[in-house]
Amino acid sequence: MDKRNETHQRILDVATQLFATRGYKAVRIRELADTLGIKHTAMYYYVKNKEHLYMQVMQVNLETHRAGMEEAITNADGDIRDALLAVARWLLAQPNFNMVRMMETDLGEIAPENATKLSKMAFDTLRMPVANALSDAQARGIVSVTNPELAAISFVTLIQTIGVLQANVQPIHVSVNQIVEETVDMLLNGFLSR
Repeated sequence: MDKRNETHQRILDVATQLFATRGYKAVRIRELADTLGIKHTAMYYYVKNKEHLYMQVMQVNLETHRAGMEEAITNADGDIRDALLAVARWLLAQPNFNMVRMMETDLGEIAPENATKLSKMAFDTLRMPVANALSDAQARGIVSVTNPELAAISFVTLIQTIGVLQANVQPIHVSVNQIVEETVDMLLNGFLSR
């Protein structure tokens, strides 16, 4: 990797951390430059502006999420329980993706066309791998799901909530793995007596 690409990657890495922990509005290009030990004006050699950088960071983050979820599902070899467990474990192993803050705050700070693009990309990224797995399982007669896309985004949101609780609520008296397994079983088996 050449020096320009290395520096650009470092910028993306630091920006990813700052946007994830503080949100779009609170991050300043000057702060990024100071953190990286480069001149403020040199940042514009690598990024057009803060919004352009945010778009790059979010697109990379979302592509990583989609690829990770798809790989987890593929490695489950068609078993929907194993696929959901693998996706849940993968999501929980990632830095928290604060979809709510992104939708409620960050997207309001950028151009409407970029906000729309990121919103659609995030929604598709977080639901389609699981929705496709549920649709496949339904086609094989393993599950019966009225709306696989709604079920998928509900599942991902629930798992992300578990991640937030794990990070912010002390102590959780059961292992995260146990919570994930019970959550997946509860979703697959339902609440009603048979």
